[in-house]
Amino acid sequence: MGGSSSPAVRRRAAPSAGSGDSAFRDGGLSSTVPGRTALVLGLGASGTAAARCLAALGREVTAADARPEAEVAEAAAPLREIGVSVRAGGHPPELLDGQDLVVASPGIPPSVPIFAAARSAGVPVFSELELGYRALGEPSERLAAVTGTKGKSSVVTLLADILRRSGRPAVGAGNLGAPLSSFFGASRDSGPEPLLVLEASSFMLAGISRFRAGTSVLLAVTEDHLDWHPDLAHYRASKARLFENLRPGDRIAADGGDPVAAELALAAAARTGADYLPFGGRPGERDDEVLLTRRGPGGRIERRTGGERTILADTARLRLPGEHQRRNLAAAAAAASLFGAERPAVEAAAANFAGMPHALEELPAAAGVRFVNDSRATNPAATRAALVALAEADPPPEVHLILGGILKAGRFADLEPALAGVRTIQAIGVSRERAAAEIASVPVSLRDSLDEAVAAAFAAARRAAAGGGAPPVAPVVLLSPACSSFDRFASYRARGERFREAAARLREGALR
Repeated sequence: MGGSSSPAVRRRAAPSAGSGDSAFRDGGLSSTVPGRTALVLGLGASGTAAARCLAALGREVTAADARPEAEVAEAAAPLREIGVSVRAGGHPPELLDGQDLVVASPGIPPSVPIFAAARSAGVPVFSELELGYRALGEPSERLAAVTGTKGKSSVVTLLADILRRSGRPAVGAGNLGAPLSSFFGASRDSGPEPLLVLEASSFMLAGISRFRAGTSVLLAVTEDHLDWHPDLAHYRASKARLFENLRPGDRIAADGGDPVAAELALAAAARTGADYLPFGGRPGERDDEVLLTRRGPGGRIERRTGGERTILADTARLRLPGEHQRRNLAAAAAAASLFGAERPAVEAAAANFAGMPHALEELPAAAGVRFVNDSRATNPAATRAALVALAEADPPPEVHLILGGILKAGRFADLEPALAGVRTIQAIGVSRERAAAEIASVPVSLRDSLDEAVAAAFAAARRAAAGGGAPPVAPVVLLSPACSSFDRFASYRARGERFREAAARLREGALR
């Protein structure tokens, strides 16, 4: 903010030494969470966890959400019971009055005026990731963090499973699973503390200052989230913050086949002295690297150490198709190999991995038509990967694609190389006219709702399945939007659930 019309923000006097700035202790853990008062912005999963953590640390906590009271009442009630003051209806800068710290939920963009007001008042702003790290006593050796544009959830899930199968307790957390701050004060069974494998988004990393994971994994970095980040440089810089505080002896695993990821990782290794293990690229000159030996399902994942090669996995063991899934497995295998994991654990995890909800999720078929829910595909690169994965089948299915929403980055024209198997496209949301203008090789129909698009795609697929020249395999109605959902839905999950419901209604109708 910073304008002359902005209200003055009064900040509490700085706490005395030992009163909370750097020496507060709770439950035997040293905390470097500053101050005695804190404002939490957002009451989603991360905001709720942050408010609970701060209250457990003895802070005086205010939590605020932009939604009206009626929509936050369920989340607010248990927080009020533990003494958190909850405000609904917005994030006005006046909320900063008397606050020593702001903890921001990842969905709140940095353009919201309260952040400028915090900077002007000298009030530090943390992400929930930073708060959890500090509250837990900065346990970098227990943390493995994964970031990148796509595939984070899959890699976190695979990596945690590989480690568990190798005898190392591990839990997926962060943006996937429980927020990091929720582990503060949590009761646990006796035994060694688990390794926390964190999915770290660019939103979360943009708000760190001390956070450090002893093992850091960087997947490919492509254009995305330009509706939140001011530009591509800011987005890339936020990803690179994963490496900001590394030290000699820490480990980096990064996609050596992606020029952005490789450049960021090499620069970080040179600056910090951390060890660097590239994966997935072509053989290079390094003594230590993990190779995905060839494209297609017949490849292997091998780790080369000096002149020796060790097979970590045969990619045919993967339960799911797609080059993107093979690269996800290479990333997880590379990171797991840093902990001593070997081939049996990697291949068992690969064979067990059924994918993430809303990510090429196969739904029950109807009238000879398959439904595939890929609502997680929130940029063109993800939709292109989905189309390529479906095309690996022999023979490949005919696809009837549903896309559209808010195009965060890239162009719909970027999909053209992968549209060979697509017969119809139903475009929805605020970008539907743009989709029709940019896609030339497939007819694009504009639809007013997801329900209407599903019905139209199903009708087209059903005609193909019933026609005299019926395709040799069942046609597919694919929701893979290439866009975020926020023009019509609260999240990609809500969009995927709506697709499931629409498919179920059509299935019931076809059975009558």
